[in-house]
Amino acid sequence: MKDRRKNKRKRKVLLTLYLAVCLVIIVAAYFHLSRIARNFNTEHLELITGLYAEKMNDSMEYLQNYVQEDIKMIRSMENAQPEEILEQLEKNLDKTVFGDIGFIMNDGEIYGSSSCAVSDIKKKKLDEAALASDTSFNSDPYQSSRTGNMTMTVFVPVGDTSLVHTLYVSIMIENLRQLGEYELLQGKISIHLLKADSENFITCVSDNSGPSGSWNNLLLQQKYFQYDAGYSYNQWIKDMRSGKKDGRFSAIIRGEESTISYRSISVMPGWYVIVELTNKNISDITQQFSAWGGVYGSILVGFTMLYMLTIVLLEKKDKKMYMGLSTTDSLTGILNRRAFQIAVEEELRGKTPGVFIFIDVDNFKIYNDTYGHNNGDFCLKYFAKTMKSCFPEDSIIGRYGGDEFVVYLKNLTGEMARTYMETFQRMISQLTLPTGEVVELSASAGGAAFPEQGEDVMSLCKSADMALYKVKQNGKADFKMKGM
Repeated sequence: MKDRRKNKRKRKVLLTLYLAVCLVIIVAAYFHLSRIARNFNTEHLELITGLYAEKMNDSMEYLQNYVQEDIKMIRSMENAQPEEILEQLEKNLDKTVFGDIGFIMNDGEIYGSSSCAVSDIKKKKLDEAALASDTSFNSDPYQSSRTGNMTMTVFVPVGDTSLVHTLYVSIMIENLRQLGEYELLQGKISIHLLKADSENFITCVSDNSGPSGSWNNLLLQQKYFQYDAGYSYNQWIKDMRSGKKDGRFSAIIRGEESTISYRSISVMPGWYVIVELTNKNISDITQQFSAWGGVYGSILVGFTMLYMLTIVLLEKKDKKMYMGLSTTDSLTGILNRRAFQIAVEEELRGKTPGVFIFIDVDNFKIYNDTYGHNNGDFCLKYFAKTMKSCFPEDSIIGRYGGDEFVVYLKNLTGEMARTYMETFQRMISQLTLPTGEVVELSASAGGAAFPEQGEDVMSLCKSADMALYKVKQNGKADFKMKGM
């Protein structure tokens, strides 16, 4: 009898011990899986930060490349009066994107489309910086005295002229910040542009706790920050001022645990993209799990595993979406400039002959002014759609910027490319607007053969652009191969 009671107590002890071990394993597994889930989210945050920085880099590169056509025009008008050059620049300016345009003479005199913009440039001593520089540069964002909006100005040396030293074009920060607003993150994420040396930052995308487009100083905001042990505000600033490319840390901001990720903008030295996301938004489900604790441990482990699987699937889906945003032109759906260049470079490695074609919509500015910007967008979409249906299926098609399109035709000669361009000209010759009105369209195009007229994307682009320039000089609405 005693042995039975002893064995019964022993079994109870073993069962209790077994249940305790199971509970410990379940709780440990829960917290471990929760930590893994949080890591998935923070890595996802770093991906978003990198994509915003890449978008900013692409956009600033596009702004600098955009003015190259205006520089060519200035060089061709070397004997013209400054007022005539300015008039032509204003006529060509796409006011849907840019704010002000002008140029700085070699003697320091400034001619601009807005006297307020000229005054801003002088006040910021940007004219002195431009005259002292032989390379392109971007100004720090500043408040326009004309519009009151935050503005950034790109300065590009003209060269090869005895009168004009530098061309400048300005754009509102409002237009730049719209590049990165994804519906998935609206109201949950804050994105800022920070200049490390001054510690000033502008809020580009707000999580609804503060206004967008406003300037602040990071040092003055430190009363709202409480850093984790081992990290501090001074360390953060030191890292950025030393040129550290990227980083991530946790802090309590305005009473909420948050994760901050930052990355440098390569074309804007000293500037960083800062992405801020509260831990509540990083993982509401994980927060709920923590509140339940170990009471429902076994159920929570199942939920955590399901959550992890969901995160993995969503991350793959989001990454695919973000990569799409990084490679396609948002208006037309075809490849953007950078993605096109990468695709063509990959094709050229095979050493198979082909033809690079640069296409411009003729008189697009007049069309845009006459029929409105909505119909202008309709026209650009129509061009892209026609290119996809006209050129061979394996062609690489992209939008280079504005009204400029590019296509690389694989395994074709110049004569075969001409045949396709003639078909393309016929297909776009008449466009029916949403209003029912029919308008006439045409395109000017220049081509370059690989490898005869160029062995890489940049040399092919330059050769095709030279051929396009001759077409425009001879009345537009035609196609010409380089050297033919």
